[in-house]
Amino acid sequence: MDISLYAARAEDIDVLSIYQIAKFFRCHQSVTRDDCNSTAANITGSAVSPTLVQGVTSYTVAADTAPRPRVVQFRNSALNVEIVREARRAYGDFVPNCESHGMLSDVYVYEMDFVPGVALSRARRQLLAHGSEQRLLRTVQDFARTIFFASAWINRLRVKQPPDAARELCAHYSQIVDQLSQGLPKRFQPKLDEIRQGLPLLFRSDYPMVLNHDDLLEMNIHVDEVTGGITGIVDWADAIIAPFGTSLGGLETVLGVQTSSCWFFHPDHDLLRTHFWKTFYEITGRLSDSDRRAIEVARLFGLFRTHGFDRRPEKENALSLEEGELVCLEAFCLR
Repeated sequence: MDISLYAARAEDIDVLSIYQIAKFFRCHQSVTRDDCNSTAANITGSAVSPTLVQGVTSYTVAADTAPRPRVVQFRNSALNVEIVREARRAYGDFVPNCESHGMLSDVYVYEMDFVPGVALSRARRQLLAHGSEQRLLRTVQDFARTIFFASAWINRLRVKQPPDAARELCAHYSQIVDQLSQGLPKRFQPKLDEIRQGLPLLFRSDYPMVLNHDDLLEMNIHVDEVTGGITGIVDWADAIIAPFGTSLGGLETVLGVQTSSCWFFHPDHDLLRTHFWKTFYEITGRLSDSDRRAIEVARLFGLFRTHGFDRRPEKENALSLEEGELVCLEAFCLR
């Protein structure tokens, strides 16, 4: 089955970007697109144009300024630049540098490194198509090798969190699991019980707390269209400090595609997962059974937290998802 046919076309992404830009300026009527372009041109010293993929709450332009291209982003809300610096410490050049340029009217202005390649959302059809297995394998291996996984395990946070903070976070996670137990159908309860019993493993003194991107969607992952290699990760606005593994659900974004009513995995997704873990353990070395168990608990928790609540603004964290809205949770946690 060729699941690439279900992935969005590049033209579809272009239409979405046009809509998002228009929506951004409807929300910020005190500033115009020309105002932003002029400001960005002054910052970069070059004419600018919108990037191919835009965000929900920002407007981003790029300038091809020698010796290195730059990006300027106008945002609804402020970025935590210190978090971005911590991310670069953990993940290196896969995280773009970020510098604040204050505000333009009611929007925040940031200058960033230009991330090469294209957003996964634009390359998905190519990566998932028959004959592209080696490119997709490279994407998966890069996830394990250099992005959010081996790098995070090795480059742990330099500052230990106080015990009280760990206990509070554990209690918060338990509360989330309890909420999910109340709202999700019975078939999900065994997995939720498994998470509940395993949560203490995530808060052992020797288990790593890491900086998680926490929004590893296809718009934020950039890849080389020729090789499939990951070239960078953008949009660190929602990055959080959390136990290792809670962002592992981002791998699912690479291994399949969602339609309005179903999730389709790549035919080789089990083999690709095997390669992911093989690459990960080659770098980290042998881990204890407790650590392996904790990683799986963290992975499941992250998936339930992301896909178990209704995320629409008008129904934030609602516990009454319809069956059709449980597609991802079914595919990722009950397979």
